Amino acid sequence: MATTRNTALTSDDRVQAPVGRVAWGAIFAGAVIAVALMILFATLGVGIGAGVLNPGSGGMPGSGLGIGSVVYLIVTQLIALGAGGYVAALLSNMPGPITSALHGAAVWAIATVFLAWAAASGTGAMFGAVTSGLGSSASAAGNLGQAAIPDDFSLPDPTELASSISFDALPEELRSSLQEKGITSANLKQETGEAFGNVFSEQERQAAMAQARQTLGNLLTSPGDAGEDISTFFDRLIEGEDAIVSQEDREEAMAVLQRRLDITPEEARGVVQAVEDAIDESIDTAQAAIEQAQAEAIDAAQAASKTVSTLALLLSFASLLGLAAAAAGAFAGKPDAPAGDLGARPA
Repeated sequence: MATTRNTALTSDDRVQAPVGRVAWGAIFAGAVIAVALMILFATLGVGIGAGVLNPGSGGMPGSGLGIGSVVYLIVTQLIALGAGGYVAALLSNMPGPITSALHGAAVWAIATVFLAWAAASGTGAMFGAVTSGLGSSASAAGNLGQAAIPDDFSLPDPTELASSISFDALPEELRSSLQEKGITSANLKQETGEAFGNVFSEQERQAAMAQARQTLGNLLTSPGDAGEDISTFFDRLIEGEDAIVSQEDREEAMAVLQRRLDITPEEARGVVQAVEDAIDESIDTAQAAIEQAQAEAIDAAQAASKTVSTLALLLSFASLLGLAAAAAGAFAGKPDAPAGDLGARPA
C-alpha cells in the first residue's frame, strides 16, 4: 500500500537572503536618484521663482520669496531623499525593516556628503545660499573692531583749529585787550596758526591713529571693556605724554604769541587756552562718533551671530528631517521577501 510522506523543509531547501550585508549598488543608485531629484527640484524652483518676479511692481522684487524658498528646499529635499531611500531598499533585496532603514540612512549620508562638497567647492546650488549666509554672517561678526572706526574718522588738527580761532571764542576781557592793541581777527588767526604749526606732526597723527585702531580692535577680545578703553584713549589725547598739546607745546606756543603779537603772558595763555578748548571739543565730538559707531557695530555683530545660529540650526534640522525621510522611504520600499525565496515546497 502506497503511503504519502510529508518531508519537512530544512534551511538548505531555501534560498536565503544575505543577512548582515550591505547592498552598495542599491545605496549608490538611491543616492544618485536623490541628488538628481534635488537638482531637478532646485532648477524647477528657480524657474518658478524667476517667473513670479515683477521688477516693475512697487517694493523690493522678490521680497517675499525668502521663507517660501527655504520651505520649498526642505520639502523637496525630503521628497528626494525619501525616493532615494525607497529605491535603495527595493533594489537591496533585503526585507528586514532595520536593514532597509539603514540602507536609507546610507543614501542620506552619501547625498549629504556630496552636496556639502559641492557647496564648498562652489558647484552646488542646494546649500550654496545657506553656506554663503553663514560665511557672510561670520565675517560681519569678525569685522567688529574695524567697523567701529568710521571711514571719515580723523583726529583733531591743532594747526587747523588754531588758524580758525576767532575773537568770539575768547573771553570778553581778553578780546577787548587784544583789540585795543590793534590786533585784528585775521592777525590772531594767522599768528595762532603759526604758533601751533608744529604742535602735532603728521608722524604723531599717524601713530595716534594706529593706537586708535588697536584700541578699538580690542573689541573683538574684550567687548565688555570697549567703552573704558575708548575713554582712556581719548583721555590720553588731552593729557599726558601722548597729548595732542603737551606742556612743552603749550609753553612754546605762548612764547611765539607773546613775541609775534606783543602781548602779555596772561593774554597769550588765554589765547592758548581758547585753542585747547576747541581741541577738547573736537576730541569730544570724535569720541562720541566712535562710541556711536562702536554701539552700532556691536548690535550688528550680535545680529550676525543670531543669524549664524539660526541658519546652522535650520540646516541641522533640515538634515535630520532628510535622514528621517530617507529611512522612511526605505522602510516603505522594503521587499516582502527576498527574490528567489521558494517558500514551502510539496513533497
